[in-house]
Formats: sequence, C-alpha cells, structure tokens
Amino acid sequence: ITQYRIVNEHKVDIIASQPIVVYRESVDKPTPSEFEGKSPNKHNKFYVITEPLPDNIVEEIKSGRIASEGGKIKDAKALQKKLQDLGMEKDEAKGVTAIYGPNMLIDMTKGIQYLHETMELCKEAFIEVMKRGPLADERSMGVKVKLMDAKLHEDSIHRGPAQVIPAMRLGIYGAMCLSGRTLLEPKQKVQINVPQEVMGAATREMQQRRSVIEDMEQDGEMVIIKAKAPVAEMFGFANAIRGATGGRALWSTENSGFEKIPREMLNEVVGKIRTRKGLKPEPYDAAYYSA
Repeated sequence: ITQYRIVNEHKVDIIASQPIVVYRESVDKPTPSEFEGKSPNKHNKFYVITEPLPDNIVEEIKSGRIASEGGKIKDAKALQKKLQDLGMEKDEAKGVTAIYGPNMLIDMTKGIQYLHETMELCKEAFIEVMKRGPLADERSMGVKVKLMDAKLHEDSIHRGPAQVIPAMRLGIYGAMCLSGRTLLEPKQKVQINVPQEVMGAATREMQQRRSVIEDMEQDGEMVIIKAKAPVAEMFGFANAIRGATGGRALWSTENSGFEKIPREMLNEVVGKIRTRKGLKPEPYDAAYYSA
C-alpha cells in the first residue's frame, strides 16, 4: 500500500526489495563441556556453558512478569524465588546476573578473585552476543549462558574492557556452537473464511506454504479454516488466495511467536541471511572461537 501511494500519488519512482523476515537464534541442547574463551593477551580465561532456557521462563520474561532494566536485575531475592517456583535450581536462580531479551546470564563461579570488578564487562559481552548471534547475526532468544569458572590476571591493567569483553564474547559464541545452534522463524496464525465449494483450494494454498491446518469449522454455507504458517512463506498470499478462491475468501492474520525452523532448511536460510548481511555464507565453528 505504501509503495502504491509513493508511486501513484506522489509520482516518485522507487526500487523496492522483497520484505525481510527477522529470525531469532537459539540453541538445541546444553554444551557438553565448558568452552574456554581467551582474552587477546591470553592472561584472562572464561569457561562458559550455554543451554536452552525453559519455555515457561521465556514466556514470563516476554510477558514482563520477570523484568529487568537494560539487563540489570532490580530485586534479586524476588527474582530468585520466582525462578525457583518456575522450576529452576536454587544455585542457578541465585546466580542470575543479567537478563537481556528472553536470555539469561548466570554466574555459577565460586570465590574467583577480581571477578566482581569485571562482571559489568562480562554483562556487556553477554548483551553483545544476545544482540548478534553466531549463526546469522540475528538476535538470540531462549539462551541460558552460565559462567562456570574464570582465571583473571591480578593486575587490573591486563583485565580491562579490551581484554575481558572479547574473552567472554568468544566463550559464549563457542559454547553456543557446541550447543547446536538453530534458527527460530516467526509464525502467523491465519484464519480464512471461504464458501464450502472452494474450501479445498484454500487448504491446498495453505499447505503449499508449509502451514499446519489446526482447525476447520462449519458456519452455515461458510467454512472457517484456522492455520499456522511461517511468515517467510506468506509473501504474495493475498493474490494467491484470491486467485485460488475466485476472490471469495476473507482472511486475517496475527503474530504467533517464533518456532524452530525445520533442520533440513537451516543451512540454506542461514546462508541467505549471511549473504544479505555481507557475511561469508558459512558460519564459523567452535574451533574459530577457541583460536
């Protein structure tokens, strides 16, 4: 509609690309062992594990019932109790240090000298990674980052931002590689009202778009089809459904959150996103981050 108005009402010629689908990055499983992130001067080391954050905690964060301001925890005691009620182990709930988006940084270390002074830098690195994941430079979602151990140089000159932030960042990136990186794609709920005689054409149109038909209801002469479809497959849907049903379909869509992309499509989609962003098509592996 906006393009039509620019060209026809304001008489300005434009070149427009296809709409861009925004994905989220996540992990499939816990890191099998701690991943070591080293600082450029090799004097500081961070040992990190990443794993999926449970869905119920992700939902609480997204709904605002677990709140933080710019990653900072406001009421640690109340947060600890809430997380334990949601099924998180006491040690983990007690160690939550930062929340950014639906992701958590948890300090599981014990008595590491100088760590308190460098924790703000660790949080910065955590937020940086959550903004730009290792797979396709997209935001992360549902990732639990656990700092298990650290070795820090005793001289503060050797553990400044230029050393700590890259070390922690490499540790998280590497751990995510070992946790089985995956993409989450946005989904839409689609409701279509069609006359019974063109119902088959409408359902076929949806099934061609990797959608799942969740429900079908009869309402007099009309059939209501409820489906869930990936946003990436819905471009051109308006013209297609009109053509398939002779213009007799009414439909509406609403956001339905993010779900894992089918494994067989992952490499292709990641390659396209990285190419669009000017990155090399293949994402780096864990060995790159431990070098």
